[in-house]
Amino acid sequence: MNRNVATAKHVGAQLLGDIEEGSLEELLNSLRLHPPAGSSTPIRPNIPIPALANIATRHHKAAQSTPPPVLSVSGRYLPFLYHLISSLIAEPHTYAVVVVDAERRFDVSRLVGSRSPSSYPARLDDLRHVYVCRPARARDQVRAAVQAAGEWMLYGAHGSRGRELWGTVVIGGGEGGGGGGGGGGASVKGDVHAGWKGWLRVEREEVEGFPAGASVEEALRDRDRRQEVVEDAGWVASSKVGSYLWRNN
Repeated sequence: MNRNVATAKHVGAQLLGDIEEGSLEELLNSLRLHPPAGSSTPIRPNIPIPALANIATRHHKAAQSTPPPVLSVSGRYLPFLYHLISSLIAEPHTYAVVVVDAERRFDVSRLVGSRSPSSYPARLDDLRHVYVCRPARARDQVRAAVQAAGEWMLYGAHGSRGRELWGTVVIGGGEGGGGGGGGGGASVKGDVHAGWKGWLRVEREEVEGFPAGASVEEALRDRDRRQEVVEDAGWVASSKVGSYLWRNN
């Protein structure tokens, strides 16, 4: 596994070069997967994790908003992104995904071994279908990178022609689509937006503390067992309409 992780650090394309102006919203919409027949969710692109898709649908219905972004994530969002993207690129879904990382913190090697209940863990070869662009943090440059990345996926020479493009994940670069946000200019268009503000907040699963009145001796005896519980704790993505819990092991 260590050799795989080391190799994985070199996998994932950098989308570099000149940024072209213009809206690619219609082009990206034409690539997105529509929900299966009989599905009641209006969310596009489809989220292949039922519990998470249900939360997104309920949120947008309650807020009377139309995505993008489908998910707006705050808090400790990187573990959530690794979990989601791993599910998207792995069997049985096998999508391609674009990540526009203005914070320069996304580590593609973390996708190996992450999984959701609805998929197999991502394999090393799946990482070739995650395309990472790292523009400057300014909103206009992030917005231009999202547009250029979508155009490159549609027309460029890349190795994901056999896969459907699920969409674009934007990390940083100002508030996502649909928000007021301040700072002027149009909002950044992405299918998932992760930053300081978002309706879905990610935190570590809470672990119950020592019982009230426990002595120092009792705490010391229980220390090793509790450390194992802390290390095995999962992650919780919480919103006003529901929460989603997952573990990577």
